[in-house]
Amino acid sequence: MRSYKSIEKPAQVLGMNIMDLGLVVGLFIGSVLLLGFLNMLVHIPRLVYLVVFLIEVGLILILRFLTKTHPPGFLIGWLSFQFVQPRRIAIGVVPSQRAKDEKTKNSSLS
Repeated sequence: MRSYKSIEKPAQVLGMNIMDLGLVVGLFIGSVLLLGFLNMLVHIPRLVYLVVFLIEVGLILILRFLTKTHPPGFLIGWLSFQFVQPRRIAIGVVPSQRAKDEKTKNSSLS
């Protein structure tokens, strides 16, 4: 079967996967909004905004490096593994709720 490399490659913008870029842009917008709301309550120095901007630029550079050295979707897979996937996997038949109810009825009758 013939494969087309241009179609199979993930979409990239600025040298990084478009999903990773979406995460960075979302993080940047969220951090600026959070700092804006906090600035209404307490005074936040401009240095904090500069630090957030530098962290975002550093994150873009790191993700560009990861795109070159790791397989596509590495960041999304890593985030999913760390925060979404369960730590334990149950193997075998899960007892039904009815079986649990019968056990509690039998133990209360004794």
